[in-house]
Amino acid sequence: MKNEIDIHRALKVFNKVTQYGEKRALEDGHHGHDYWLCGISAQTDHDGYTITLADAQVSLTVFFHNKYQFDYPTNDALDNFLRRFSDVENYQAA
Repeated sequence: MKNEIDIHRALKVFNKVTQYGEKRALEDGHHGHDYWLCGISAQTDHDGYTITLADAQVSLTVFFHNKYQFDYPTNDALDNFLRRFSDVENYQAA
């Protein structure tokens, strides 16, 4: 099943999460960190060419040349994840 997403919107969400989100150390034993805002985590690989946005159930990985891949258990989980994009977009820094 092919899921369509506006990559530019996803990149804007990524930028906002990394700009305003809480910086956290990765919990899975890997070196590095992610950022957390409005229920979405954002991280990038070591060279910056691949980014990942995720919540507890869904992940969206954006690769070089704007190719992307979703990983999710149900369509409801995906819909909930995409609704969180609006929460991030509407976030107002204090």
